[in-house]
Amino acid sequence: MKLSDMFSNTLHKPHWGGAFGIWDICRHKIIGLPILEMLYDMADDPDLREFIEAGIEMQVVPHIKKLQETMQKENLAAPPMPQRKKLDNQQVALALMEIMRLSLIHDTMTFMDITREDLRKFVWDITLDDRKAFDRIVQLSYKKNWLMNPPSA
Repeated sequence: MKLSDMFSNTLHKPHWGGAFGIWDICRHKIIGLPILEMLYDMADDPDLREFIEAGIEMQVVPHIKKLQETMQKENLAAPPMPQRKKLDNQQVALALMEIMRLSLIHDTMTFMDITREDLRKFVWDITLDDRKAFDRIVQLSYKKNWLMNPPSA
C-alpha cells in the first residue's frame, strides 16, 4: 500500500465476518417483520398498536431496505424480502427457528453465569431439551427446503 492510498476514498471490501454480520442482521429483521405484524394484529390497545406500526414502518422496513442496498452496493447477496401480512410455512418455520435460536443463546448465557451445581444441571437439562427441539425444526426445514442460509463464500 502506498502512502497516497491511505488518503484516497477507496474502501476495502468487507471481510467475511463483517459481510456475514450484515447479512445476519438483515435476516433477523426480515424474519422478525411478520412476527411484528402478527403482534400488531393481536394488540387491541391503540397506543401499543401505534408503537408497533411505527417500529415496523419507520425502523424495521427502512433498515431492511438500507441493509439490502448496502449489500447490493458491496456485491453481497441479500436475504430476500418475503410477502407481507400472510405467512407461508417457510416464514413460520424461520420465525420458530429464530425464537429457538435466541432461547439457546439465553440458556447458554445463563448456564455460564450460574455457580451452584444443582442449578447448573437444571439449566443444562433445559438447554439440552431446547437444543433437541432446535435440531428438529432445522431438520424439518432442511427436508422442506425452508432454510435461509447465508450465501456461499
